[in-house]
Amino acid sequence: MMDFSEKRDFQRMALDCVMEYQLDKDSETYQGTVINLSAKGVLFVTSEAVEVGTSVQIKLTPVHDITPPMSADTLIARCDKQSEGEYQVAAKIVQIR
Repeated sequence: MMDFSEKRDFQRMALDCVMEYQLDKDSETYQGTVINLSAKGVLFVTSEAVEVGTSVQIKLTPVHDITPPMSADTLIARCDKQSEGEYQVAAKIVQIR
């Protein structure tokens, strides 16, 4: 019997790794921490609010050297303020580079 408690097409993988990101047409690089990753999206925490609909280029750098960094083009789907100076951001992966 199938378990329908998880309605997502792809399971999320919990991570705790550093990431860098750049907003579309912005040369400044920002920092964040990845919370989880799936085949279609990434959830991260950052000190900057990011507007929904913004195109963002991300680079995830895993803690262990055996896993290579991942770069992707994403689109911001949600940005929720968690506390002063902390935002939880959900992004849809558009293309892995």
